[in-house]
Amino acid sequence: MREKPKAGEGLQPKSELTYISPDELEFDPNNPRFGGLLSNSSQEELQSSIFGPPYYASELVDSFLENGFIDYEPLIVRRDGDRHIVVEGNRRLAAVKHIRSNFHKYPNAKSRLDRIPILLFPGSPDDVQENAMRVYLGVRHLLGFREWPPVSKAIFLDRESGKAGGLDEIIKEVRITRQQARRFLVPYRLLKKAGLPLPPGEDFWVLGEALARTGVKSFLQLDVDANTLQVRSFHKQNLSKLMDDLYGRKIPGTKRRDPATRKVKDTRDMSRFANILGSDKARTYLHKGSSLQEASIYVDTREESLARLTKITKEMSLLVRKVLAKNATNTEAIALHEAFKHLERAVKIFLKAHAKGI
Repeated sequence: MREKPKAGEGLQPKSELTYISPDELEFDPNNPRFGGLLSNSSQEELQSSIFGPPYYASELVDSFLENGFIDYEPLIVRRDGDRHIVVEGNRRLAAVKHIRSNFHKYPNAKSRLDRIPILLFPGSPDDVQENAMRVYLGVRHLLGFREWPPVSKAIFLDRESGKAGGLDEIIKEVRITRQQARRFLVPYRLLKKAGLPLPPGEDFWVLGEALARTGVKSFLQLDVDANTLQVRSFHKQNLSKLMDDLYGRKIPGTKRRDPATRKVKDTRDMSRFANILGSDKARTYLHKGSSLQEASIYVDTREESLARLTKITKEMSLLVRKVLAKNATNTEAIALHEAFKHLERAVKIFLKAHAKGI
């Protein structure tokens, strides 16, 4: 049935709520949820990919078997000639198609899924209709009806900000702050400008976390247009070092990286990492092979270094006692015990004289 516009609603989009066989619907390989990973896939490949990890349409099967397809949650569909492309609801479509191709397993589901509700938009929507689809999809996806990987959100924002109204319009429509948009867009646009591949899965967010730190931005000499959030310039060599620090060095002969060589192994260390990059001396040690913990010594204040010395001495005391527990009488054990007692005594005397409040 076609929606009838109310008085004063002449500019409303001409969408159509109708029912259609799932067999007439196609997946959208360019759906931003997929982050470009399925762009060249066939419909059969899309079905397989969406049904399993990381999209897990399989999780929806039990709900459809129990409740059928809920009328007030139509798929959003774009007409493309004689084809019907699902813009929103690819996971649900994958679950429905799975059930319909396995009626021998789900015999009671056949009649409930012969025709499902869709909200159909024309193949060449005008500006008003395009805007309506953008608002609908943006609010659903960016605000959490279905979680997208961060890189997919970045692709969505980058694409939509190039349309009428620009970045300010899409930020307003999806109800996010400019700072939130920056966390998605700047790392994505930086990698795109540098011609570097996107990190897989949630690893994209590691770069977003890094670029939120002043020390990292200064190290990259990153210049971003405050209005458009387009990346103007950056230091290419330092970006290469940053990618090694965050994701590991490249494996020769491949496009992959060795995660074992990462400097930052946990995002909780990101502030320490940014401080290191902000110090010439600490950064030099880091990139010559020191660990994050070793390099951070060179950015510690005197008070922080004294606190670190206190902590290390206590830990060493426990370690020495542990390793000497079964060897307390041999010559090497006795020598180690005496040497550590002298060191421990010297550290305590020094801290008493110089570490007030530690």
